Amino acid sequence: MPIETITKSGRKRYRWTFNRIIKGERVRQTKLLPAGISSAEADGLARRWEAEIYAIANGERRATVTIGDCVRKHVADRKDRWKDAEKRIRILQKWSAEYADQDALDLHDWSVRIVGYMRAQEDRYGVVKRPLTDASIRNVLAYLRAAIKYAHKIGVLAEDQTARIEIPSVSNERHHYPQRREMLLIARACKHREVRAGIRIAFYSGMRKSEILRAQVTKKGFVLMDTKNGKPRIVPIHPRIAVLSRRVRFTVNANVFGNHFEAARKAAGFPKTHFHDLRHAAASEMINAGVDLFTVGGVLGHLSVVSTRRYSHLVIEKLAIAIGKIGRQ
Repeated sequence: MPIETITKSGRKRYRWTFNRIIKGERVRQTKLLPAGISSAEADGLARRWEAEIYAIANGERRATVTIGDCVRKHVADRKDRWKDAEKRIRILQKWSAEYADQDALDLHDWSVRIVGYMRAQEDRYGVVKRPLTDASIRNVLAYLRAAIKYAHKIGVLAEDQTARIEIPSVSNERHHYPQRREMLLIARACKHREVRAGIRIAFYSGMRKSEILRAQVTKKGFVLMDTKNGKPRIVPIHPRIAVLSRRVRFTVNANVFGNHFEAARKAAGFPKTHFHDLRHAAASEMINAGVDLFTVGGVLGHLSVVSTRRYSHLVIEKLAIAIGKIGRQ
């Protein structure tokens, strides 16, 4: 039966340990039980797990593949290919107690429970915690879903049941398109030379912050060999930033860049403007100048027209203006 133990954080948890010989083979397992359960609930879980072990040993059922198994395999095989490996592994480790022993083929009820816990303002000990936003919850579940899909792809998991995961829907679309005046005011308020240049380059190129920091400047334009969609691209250099692009070499890291931009936007009187809004502004300027959506998508490096579709309402507004001119002469 489970015994009470103390975790590294000093909290009390029940730990279940199984160590027996079945059909001439020693079977060892240990699990840290979920926080906040009673002694009776811990005993119930232990009995169920022991019954599963004997059923598997006797050939009555297949061994359960847990989400934890899927995550460990996914990390071991693919972490070297992830650009965000450090961040992803940190998040997976933080929430491991919530998924480590969960059957990867029984996902619906579990996903409802974990979403509820992530949204809660108290942990299972009644201690106040910071609830996660739906966007952050979606991010965690996306990592877990990817691990489960990978396990199914390589044959570790018999079925892919990830469609049963209840993932919060999030609309991250912003529709703020800074005008040139707003961009210039923020740039002038910026005290860091490289960040000031980055602000102007973003407005006149539509590049992301990470792309600006690593782009190679050539006669053909900004060369990006490693992009978000996995394909290299060249962004032509606008005449208004031609001299700037040749003179400035970016050595600032992303965090320092972000801090200086936040200070500049507040000083300029635009505290809610995001740096990424400058990318949207570039798209807006092109569309207002009559550039078609397909070409806009090419400049921004969109792999699919779906990504560019978010700007379609700008085209509709232009059509409305055109219609409004009928009969005025």
